[in-house]
Amino acid sequence: MDRGLYMVSCLLGIAAALAVFFPLGAKRRAWIPPLGWWLFLMVGVVICSYGLSHSTAPSFAPRITAVGKAYDHFERRHGRDTSYGFQFVPEGGAPISIETEIILPKWGVPAIFNGQTFRVVYLDDANRTLKNEAIDITILSGMNAGFHHSLDARPAGKWLGIPIGAALGGFGFIGLRYMKGDAVAAASDEDDAPSI
Repeated sequence: MDRGLYMVSCLLGIAAALAVFFPLGAKRRAWIPPLGWWLFLMVGVVICSYGLSHSTAPSFAPRITAVGKAYDHFERRHGRDTSYGFQFVPEGGAPISIETEIILPKWGVPAIFNGQTFRVVYLDDANRTLKNEAIDITILSGMNAGFHHSLDARPAGKWLGIPIGAALGGFGFIGLRYMKGDAVAAASDEDDAPSI
């Protein structure tokens, strides 16, 4: 997933956390113990990390599955992001330039993949940052035969873990930052309450 989409997803999650956090009010937030805030923060980080590492930008593009040989592996940098690619020659088809965020084993020695048979599922969409992005790769021959890795590109897929995790993590982080002030505000509200 490219950095821009990741940042937008996180900002949406943090905006949702702020929309819940401030209307709660200091008195209600004071009831949440420090462990609760820490749990929100840690669970949010885990969910966000999982969504980021198991997904790519969502797409409605058709998924094409092909088996063929891979040649000419390369590594490409897009600013801070890195993608990998290769020429893929499907059985009985024309060569296709495939790009992916999936890191193959022993990628540092790309010559070992030349001529190996791959099963690739890729998105047929030329408007994406990565053209013909592979979302599922299985190596069928060679020393790394059996290797399989996939990324989720469904519109309602694992990428939703990013804004959900950012919302939970942001809620926990802001709660920890305001915890002391909320306790003071709740105590002063109780002191100002009339006695019966």
